[in-house]
Amino acid sequence: MSSRKPTARKAPDLSNYFSGAKQSQQLSEAEEEILKLKAEIEELRSSGSNELEAQLKELREQLQSQTGILSIPIEQIEPNPEQPRQTFLPESVESMSRSLNSDGQLQPIILIQREKLLLFDGERRWRSAKALGWQALQAVIIPEPESLHRKALLTSLHREDLNPLDKAEAIVREIASNTELDPPDIPRILSTVVRRLNMQKRMNVVAELIAEAPEKQQEVLASLSLSDYEQAVLSILLDLQLNPASIDANIFPVLSLADDLKASIRSGLKGMHAIALQKLSARNLGVSEDEAHAIRTETTKKVIEENLSVIATRKVVSEVIANQASETEIKDTRKPVSQEVRRLQKLSFDSLKKAERSQLLELQDTLRQKLTEIDKILKDAE
Repeated sequence: MSSRKPTARKAPDLSNYFSGAKQSQQLSEAEEEILKLKAEIEELRSSGSNELEAQLKELREQLQSQTGILSIPIEQIEPNPEQPRQTFLPESVESMSRSLNSDGQLQPIILIQREKLLLFDGERRWRSAKALGWQALQAVIIPEPESLHRKALLTSLHREDLNPLDKAEAIVREIASNTELDPPDIPRILSTVVRRLNMQKRMNVVAELIAEAPEKQQEVLASLSLSDYEQAVLSILLDLQLNPASIDANIFPVLSLADDLKASIRSGLKGMHAIALQKLSARNLGVSEDEAHAIRTETTKKVIEENLSVIATRKVVSEVIANQASETEIKDTRKPVSQEVRRLQKLSFDSLKKAERSQLLELQDTLRQKLTEIDKILKDAE
């Protein structure tokens, strides 16, 4: 599929499109012109963030020339439910609000026409404008693209700083929508094929396919003895210009994180930090799930507040695990004493009365010996 940039064409005169007897005919002509632009953007393949950004900028400029920039009431605009980016940090929205407040809206948002107007590009500006109490935004409207989720995903992957959890969920959704795979199976299939290709020393061949044409990608994948599902997963990732090995190692692991760590990622914690903190599990700490959650929450707070690096975070995690092991060992050494105290406490007067004299004398001698040892330990500790 061609990756050429759309060429500019002369824009029709839209000055009388919304009045007079020619309204219907002129609207039809405008729609045809927009559809031509749509066909051109459909031909674009993502070939890197800089080129995609330039192409979207040019598309936006052409759309403006075709449809004109409209002032759209904010209440008529809805977010895109297929938007890969589900997390909008308050500080990010506040930053955009300051920009809008000081410089105004520098470029229009792009909307898709459904029953209501759906955001295709510009959700952060829309959220920020709502926060400022704006009543309307400048926008251009395009027909709905085919494969809306894929187009939104391509835009987000290469233009926005998606957090790894949003990114992982969006990629899984894209793969699931184009295959018969259940979402939970997708990371497992990718991990299996990446591990096998690494053992065969052929994973680098797959990584090199990112810059190749689709036909070349399919030709090479077909030569790797993959299952249909494995080939489908790798093909979709390459189509999105993603390195399958990197997705397996750095992105998909966040899907199996504890819920508290997922929430922290949506609040700004980096993915690699969260993966390091995941080691603070109940099993590794030797504590209950509730205790592990409390330890993990406290450690996560420390990592965020002190802005620790990934290496420093791993070190802190190792220290927490080591300290917890020491505490557990101390508790284990105390446990026999506590158990014996409880056993003695259970010896009731009636049970002692029923014991034989020899048993009582043996118990008495043992208690005296232990009391002597306890006195010595206590004196040494003074």
